[in-house]
Formats: sequence, structure tokens, C-alpha cells
Amino acid sequence: MDVIIYYIINAVSIIIVTTLFEYIKALMSAVQGDAVPKSQGRLTLNPVKHFEPIGFMLFLFTGFGWANPVETSSRNYKNRKKGTLITYITPIVLLIIFAVVIKIVMNILILGKFDNYYLRLALALLSRNFAAAAVFNIIPVYPMAGSHILRCILSPNHVVKYSQYEKPLQILLVFLLILGVITPVLNAVVEIIV
Repeated sequence: MDVIIYYIINAVSIIIVTTLFEYIKALMSAVQGDAVPKSQGRLTLNPVKHFEPIGFMLFLFTGFGWANPVETSSRNYKNRKKGTLITYITPIVLLIIFAVVIKIVMNILILGKFDNYYLRLALALLSRNFAAAAVFNIIPVYPMAGSHILRCILSPNHVVKYSQYEKPLQILLVFLLILGVITPVLNAVVEIIV
């Protein structure tokens, strides 16, 4: 029974985390003049709009995954490079802040002798999943935010070369995630954050 409750609470926290991540990305892009997220109905906190089953299942069973990525267009940004960096770095930074704040709240509740097991579990999973989503999105593999950040740093020629390897890199990332090859490194970074 405890295992079922754990997975239910974890699933809810993953949906909250991935929805917030994609919403923040859509909002940052929209604030800078991008009409694409709003026109596609992605400028919303409705989790159904951001749900992606494969990324969700990976997140649930490996601890790292993704949502349905919000499409953005930098055409209407005042400065394309700066706008893209703002759009993709802001959600990562905010998720790290959310993870730390939730961990602090959890510790305050425990110190204050308010020790409800399910609330503590929910806060611990929420904090961990915020950090996990932030760390995972730093990876420079499409559709993670890190790939968009990397494109801003690379020269145009290198961007073209990098684009040729997007699909194989995606497959490799999922394969390494399922096998648990990269999870110890990612978990170590998450532990540092929370």
C-alpha cells in the first residue's frame, strides 16, 4: 500500500514540476514578444497541455524525464540570443529555487514537530523533482533546455553540425537513462541542490 501511495504522490509531483517548467518557458518567451506558446494553447498551467507520456514514465521510474516541450520562436524577440537564453535559463533557475525553498519549508515543519509522514513525503518528492527537472534540462540534448542554450553559444556552422546528431543523441540519452548509466551522476547533482 505504501508503494502505491509513494507512486501516486510522486506522479502528482512530477506533473506539477513539468507543468510549471513548461509554463515558465512559455511565459518567458511570450513576455519577449513570442506569440507561438499562446497560439498553441501552451501559455497555461493546465497539465494536460504539457503532458508527454514517455517523458512522464521515464521521470516516474528513473527519476528524470520531461514534459511535452513548448515550441518557441525567437523571431519577435528584441535580441534573439539574449531572449533565447532568458527563455530557457529562467525555468531552470526557478526550479532550483523552488527545490531549495520547499526543502527549507520541509525542514522547518520537521523542526516545529509537525511531522506528518505523507506531507513530508510529498514535500521531499516535490523538492527532489524540481531539482531533478532543472538538472536534467541542463543536458544539451534536444528537447532539453540545454540544447537551446548550447545553440546560443555555438557558431552557426557548429549549430548545423550539432543538429545532425540530435536524433542519435536523444536515443542515446534515453538508453543511458533506462540503463541507469547517467542517473548516479544526475542524482549526485540533485543531492547537492537539495
